[in-house]
Amino acid sequence: MDWNIGVASRTLYQEARGEPLQGQQAVAHVLVNRMRSGRWGATLASVCLTRAQFSAWGNPHDPNFYPSCALADDDQLLIQFAALIQAALDGETDPTGGATSYYAASIPAPYWVSGATPCGQFGHQLVFKNVR
Repeated sequence: MDWNIGVASRTLYQEARGEPLQGQQAVAHVLVNRMRSGRWGATLASVCLTRAQFSAWGNPHDPNFYPSCALADDDQLLIQFAALIQAALDGETDPTGGATSYYAASIPAPYWVSGATPCGQFGHQLVFKNVR
């Protein structure tokens, strides 16, 4: 599996494996939208591994870190997530309308929501664009 797709698929595993399909697709599009914006890096891997953006990367105490790293490239769930990432890359209609950030509806709103443009709820994720 390509390095960038592998990292993005593992990020999707960490962030959205318990989501319904629409939540997983939204997170996949957020990752691709971040890459296309250039603000978080020029590749999917750089977007996903940017410090303090996704909780499991860089934090071996996060319960999602080791399980996502241990996934074989031919793991069926990882292959499904890679297909979602590839569909977003290939121009699948973005249901989020260009969102670059999200958070779980089950937690209090983060500080960055102030001034951001809401793009809807997909599964349990609230997505936003124009985050400062």
